[in-house]
Amino acid sequence: MSYRTTGLGDDPVAFNEGTSLLVSGASMTVQERVYDVLGGANDDEETAILISTDRGVADVVRSFQERGAFDAGRLGVIDCTGRDGPESVQGAPVRRLGSPGDLTGMSLEFAKLVDRFEDAGAGDRARVGLATVSTVLMYTDVRTAFRFLHVFTSRIRSGGLFGIFAMDPGMHDQQTVNTVRAVFDCEARIDDDGDVDLRGSGFRTA
Repeated sequence: MSYRTTGLGDDPVAFNEGTSLLVSGASMTVQERVYDVLGGANDDEETAILISTDRGVADVVRSFQERGAFDAGRLGVIDCTGRDGPESVQGAPVRRLGSPGDLTGMSLEFAKLVDRFEDAGAGDRARVGLATVSTVLMYTDVRTAFRFLHVFTSRIRSGGLFGIFAMDPGMHDQQTVNTVRAVFDCEARIDDDGDVDLRGSGFRTA
């Protein structure tokens, strides 16, 4: 069973279970696309988990509400901005980390949210977003980030989940960009006009 989305353009695309997608382009554009793809989880009764490195949880919830995709029982947020706050916002569970560089914390809190949704009977199908990899790279070196992404995407693959990761290539040198790209099954490259070039494996036009 695949994960369908229209968040990358007019034509629906179906991604195989276990696929990890890199969405690359200008920072604000790719973040909005990640929210568009994650928002489709609500339509298909899947859960959505977002690791946010630069938007507070209130902004995250608002972004889902604007898309008509907010379901407190199926959305979990890992807020890595270092801001204090409650353990839930409008009923959605929130995990808080002190820094986007806390990669161990991201992994642990992600696992806890997956277990929470499964225990609550929300199913084992989930879309997992990280917005953004570029911010993570500001807090850690590329080798450490690569190891983290490799392990994280392996977990997505083994769990039959769907991963969506944002990156702004303009913020990094070409070697860093190529290193990060190598982790993912496929990539949606978004140009300045908003056009999408989807390449790689693990997807088909739905």
